[in-house]
Amino acid sequence: MPGLSWLTAYPIAHRGQHDAPRGVIENTATAFTAAIEHGFGIETDLQISADGEAMVHHDDALGRLTEGSQPLAKMTAAAIKAVRFKATSDRILTLAELCAWVAGRAPLLLELKSRFDGDTRLAARAAEVLASYAGPVAVMSTPPRSRRCAESRRG
Repeated sequence: MPGLSWLTAYPIAHRGQHDAPRGVIENTATAFTAAIEHGFGIETDLQISADGEAMVHHDDALGRLTEGSQPLAKMTAAAIKAVRFKATSDRILTLAELCAWVAGRAPLLLELKSRFDGDTRLAARAAEVLASYAGPVAVMSTPPRSRRCAESRRG
């Protein structure tokens, strides 16, 4: 497909250039900065909050890397953003914050995480945020309904 050569032009840092023993935790601004500094594209994951915000986090619940244990889908974006990562001062970002942070300096590959329950809010919110993002970005997801984001981005 023309116009997508950027997808193979850079190595892609899975969840950013993270290194937990050095305090660089996956899917954080610190890991994304390290990826940019090394000339990598960035793959990251998105989850939906209770109030419909696209949040940058792999797991559907807190606890593995963060304080707390609640499901993200049951928390507001503000409550999620207040959560501390166990080993750093980084906080969970919204997709809009990630886009502002990266600002086109590296390609983004976004995975929409799904609970396979037919909820399309994450795809809709991602499409809304990405509509004004000028940098190179691709969206992937397993559930076919999530293609709505990619289709609206193509416009």
